[in-house]
Amino acid sequence: MSSHFDSTALEQELAKILPPQRYQHSVAVGETCVRLQHQYQEKFDEQELYQCGLMHDIARDWKVSALTQFAEEHHLSLEKEERDFAVLLHAPVGAALLEERGFPKQLCIAVRYHTIGSIHMGRMGLLLYIADYIEPNRMHLDDGDRASLLGEPTLEALCIRILEAESMHLRSKGKEITHSGLALRTLLKEGGRL
Repeated sequence: MSSHFDSTALEQELAKILPPQRYQHSVAVGETCVRLQHQYQEKFDEQELYQCGLMHDIARDWKVSALTQFAEEHHLSLEKEERDFAVLLHAPVGAALLEERGFPKQLCIAVRYHTIGSIHMGRMGLLLYIADYIEPNRMHLDDGDRASLLGEPTLEALCIRILEAESMHLRSKGKEITHSGLALRTLLKEGGRL
């Protein structure tokens, strides 16, 4: 089923409300979602998948107070880490905004978990989580790193590598991977699929 939203109109909307760098990131994540789908032979509606990547950071530049207020007023179900680190609230808030506008459920679920990863994020969420990490504008990876990651034979193997890299990065800052990210890594390492 094709999305009833027009991608060009969504791009124009985001270009007005996001800073230029965030907008470029959002477009690149959408394009990377589509490229990943082709490489790993997934079968999502291409326009819907692009829009998932495009819209994933719709609330990323909200003030912490606005994110917190929205989450409270809408009684959003939150993970402990999202309550502790309010910047992570942009994912559940963004998902709620998109759900209110009538975006497809799997797209909203993917956006909901794109920051922390989850066994509940579905395959579209898996594509979004990976695309958000590896899109070409991300400076934490060079071309060799990106090529190495994209050499993985499955999305699951690619996601495990990303989760392990994230875990190492967080540990270097004295933090730990989220509980939901840990559960996702465990599931995938045990051969599970989303």
